[in-house]
Amino acid sequence: MSDGTDGRADPSEVFSAVADGTRFAILQAVWDLTKTSDGDEAASFADVRDAAGVRDSGQFNYHLQELRPRFVRKTEGGYKPTHAGSRLVGAVVSGVYTDDETAVEPRPVGDCPICDGTIEAGYANGQMDVACVDCDVTITDMAAPPILAARRDVEDLPEVYNKHLLSEIERINRGFCPYCHGRIDASVDEMDGPDVDGFDGFLNVVYACRECGGTIQSAVGAAVIDHPAVVSLFHDAGIDVRATPIWELDALVDAPGEILSEDPLRVETTIEVGGDALGLTLDEDLDVIEYERRNVSEGTN
Repeated sequence: MSDGTDGRADPSEVFSAVADGTRFAILQAVWDLTKTSDGDEAASFADVRDAAGVRDSGQFNYHLQELRPRFVRKTEGGYKPTHAGSRLVGAVVSGVYTDDETAVEPRPVGDCPICDGTIEAGYANGQMDVACVDCDVTITDMAAPPILAARRDVEDLPEVYNKHLLSEIERINRGFCPYCHGRIDASVDEMDGPDVDGFDGFLNVVYACRECGGTIQSAVGAAVIDHPAVVSLFHDAGIDVRATPIWELDALVDAPGEILSEDPLRVETTIEVGGDALGLTLDEDLDVIEYERRNVSEGTN
C-alpha cells in the first residue's frame, strides 16, 4: 500500500478500506467490545460478527481482513483496534466528518478587554468563535469538533469553549500542530490592532506546520499563558488562569509586544496585573528565555 515516495501508504487506499459501511460497523464493534480501562480486552471472531450484525461468516471474514493490519490487529485473545482504528472511531463519534448541523447561536459571555464592549461566543460550521461585537477583536475562531457543542448544556458552553481553547494553546506552545501533530515554526509580525484608544504594540504570532502546512495565528500573550512566572503573577493577584476565561484575562489579550531583533528573533512583551509587571523575552520558538518581575508603583524587583 505504499506509494513508493516516502514510505507512506497511499491515502486513497487507506481510506477505501473503511469506506464500506460493513467494515466500519466491524471496526466500531471491535472498539465497543474492547474499550476497557486496562486495555487488555480482546474480542472474539464470533462476538465481533454478532455485534456488527453480519450474518454471513465468509462475508464478515472478508471485510475483517480488509481492516487488518492498519485498523484492526489480531492477538492471541482475539481482535483489537489499532491506534489508527481507535482514532478513526473517535473522529466519527466527535462528528468531525459526519455532523454538518450542530450550531449554537452566539451569546454574550463577558466584556471585551479592549473596548469594554460585548464578547459573544458561538459555534457553527465546525468552528468555535469568540469575538467582540463592538470592535475588531477576535479572541478565537478555532476549529473544534461538533461534539464539543452538541453534547453540552448551552449555559456550560463558555466554560467548555475556554477549556478547549486552553488545551489547544498548550499543545501549540509545546510545538505540536493541532491538525497533524507535526512540528510547527513560529514567526511574529507587527499588525494594526483594532481602532480602539489605548490599544497599540499588537504583535501577531503565526505558527506554521512543517508537515501539513496548516497555520494558526494568536496574540503574543497566548504564547506565555502557561509559563510559571505568568501563572504566578496572576495567582498572586488572586486569579487562576486555568479557571478564568481567556477573554477575561485582559493583561494577556492586549499585552503589548516589541520585536527586539529578527536574526535571531527576539520578542519582548510585558504583562501587568494589579501593581506588578512581568517583562518577558522570547526566542525564535516563542519560548521564554528571560523574565523580570517588578512593582510598577515602586519600580523595584
